[in-house]
This record gives sequence, C-alpha cells and structure tokens, in this order.
Amino acid sequence: MKRSVSARERSDDAPNTLVGWQGLRFVLPPEWNVTAVPMSAGSGYLKIDSPGTMFAQIRWLDPGAGRPNTLLGMLMPWIRSALRRPEAPRKNMDLQAQLERFLKPKGRAGKRLEHKVRPEETDADRRSVRFSWSGKGQAQGKIWECRSCGRVVMAQVVGESRDPVADTAALMFANFCDHGVDGWNTWALYDLVAAAPEEYRLVSQKLMSGYLKLSFRGASGEHLVIERWGLANVTRKKFTLSEWFATQCTLAPARCAVEEGSVMGHAAVLAAGKQTGPLAMLKGLRDAIGSWRPANRYDAAVWECEESNKTYAVQITRSSKSESLLQQVLARCECH
Repeated sequence: MKRSVSARERSDDAPNTLVGWQGLRFVLPPEWNVTAVPMSAGSGYLKIDSPGTMFAQIRWLDPGAGRPNTLLGMLMPWIRSALRRPEAPRKNMDLQAQLERFLKPKGRAGKRLEHKVRPEETDADRRSVRFSWSGKGQAQGKIWECRSCGRVVMAQVVGESRDPVADTAALMFANFCDHGVDGWNTWALYDLVAAAPEEYRLVSQKLMSGYLKLSFRGASGEHLVIERWGLANVTRKKFTLSEWFATQCTLAPARCAVEEGSVMGHAAVLAAGKQTGPLAMLKGLRDAIGSWRPANRYDAAVWECEESNKTYAVQITRSSKSESLLQQVLARCECH
C-alpha cells in the first residue's frame, strides 16, 4: 500500500517535476510521474501520480483548437478582413456551472462529499473559481478561463487526509501556464524536457520506460521528431553516434552530410540533407497546404548525455525559410 510522502522526506537537492503537455506547463514536487496523457490539443485529461498517495488531475477544453487545416480555413481571416466582419466574440464559460457538474457525480457515487466553492475571481488574464472538497480523501483545485487563448482548465490535487494537498496545490498553481510562451510549447514528462513551435500539432507518441518519442507536424508539412533512449551505456555500447544516427534516424534522406559537432557541451553528430526527386517534391507540395515551399530540407542532431546516461535525437524536415529551426529546438532541450 502506498504511503504518504511529505516534503521533509525528500532530499532538498531533488529538483521539482516539470510537466509540459499541449501548451500546459506547471511544476509538482520531485519524483511525480505522468500516468495519463491525451493526443488532442482541443480537450484532454492529464494525470500525474506522486510516489505516495497524492495525484494531480488536469482537464481542459480549448474551443479554438482542432480546426481543420484547409484552404478555406486559412482564407477565412482574410475574407473577414476584406468584408470587415470581425470574428464573433467569444462567450464566457459559466465556470460555476462547470464546477457543479464536476462535483455532483461524486455525490451520486455514494461518497460523502463536503465541498467549498469560493466566489469568482477576475484579473487581467483569467476568470477563476477556487474549490476544495473532502470526504473519502481531500482535494484543492481551481477552474479558470484564460482571456488570451480562451482555454478552460480545471485542475486539482487529490490525496488522503494526512497528505500535504494544500501545499502541493499551491506549488502547482504558482506558475501554471495554460498556453505557449513566445510561440513555443514546452513538452516535459518523465525526464524529457523539450519544446516545439506552438502551431505544431502532436501526431504520434511512444512513452516507454527506456524510450520516449514525440512526433509533430507543422501546418506546411514540417516534421519534428524528438527521441530519448535510456541506459546509453548499454543500448549504445556497440555503436558510435554516427552508427546510431544511421540506424535510428529514419527521416534522413538517402544522401545526407554527417559531421561531428557539439550539443549543450556534449559530443554530437549533426546531419543535413535534402529530399530530391519528383516523388519527394510532389509529397512535399501535397503536405505544404497553402505554401509553395515544400518541407524537403532535413536537419538532425544526435548526442549522448553522460550525466543522465541517455541518448537524444532531434530530427526535422523543414522548408528553406526555417533554416534555424533545429538550433531553436536544441536551445530549448534539457538533458541533465
């Protein structure tokens, strides 16, 4: 049976856990791990478990996400501008009603539930309502609507009566971001910390104990893949970095220039190339909806972090106008 773990029982040197997913970014105590993640950016559910009996839950709804990437969709802002028709104003979400719907099922389940809902608070960025409940366990949470992105987020920390739920919730809400910063979304789970351009959408993921992979697509056909392998001293024991690149980096074109380099002070292999031939050109133009610059340029970096004993790879297919994209992604990666 799990037991409660207080902050005093953890090492003062242990770093807090950074969690980043679909534009959300927040911090929890050390050794918390993500256990449920969604693919969709429009709405989703995220769960993070502690090593003890507490856990955090985040649900969100993004009315502006998931719009189809079609020519009409991209032309609509221009059409509205030409016709001088602004977008319809966004209606405020009834936060109290949303919260009541969330709390009622707990009562129906036969659990004795006492809850407190505070009056709505408003500031320059958000409309929010704080709440708490107790019965079989306890929770501290908040529901809010972001004025700038329109996202509605409900988050809570749940634990047993002896757990430091209030302190953990205060830590989580202290610097909770509900959308990207400076055009970038942070993607952080387990011990991977990276970032992708805000307009890139997650198209696939592999989250395994020794291997993590996040794959993104841009609106014009760009492809970004971030990978991390554990136990580098075992998995890469018989391979040089160049050999690892050749066997693991499957986006690389047939002809690719590979050279030694450095990433965050670590020895690395850097690669660059270009997809050629009529089929590659047609595929690039097909994927690049609304753009005449196909994503046929390839850049990659592979390195091993001795401090964390892990191997990392970042691969990008891009258009000619995104020459510095690899450097921008690498500058936002953290490997130790």
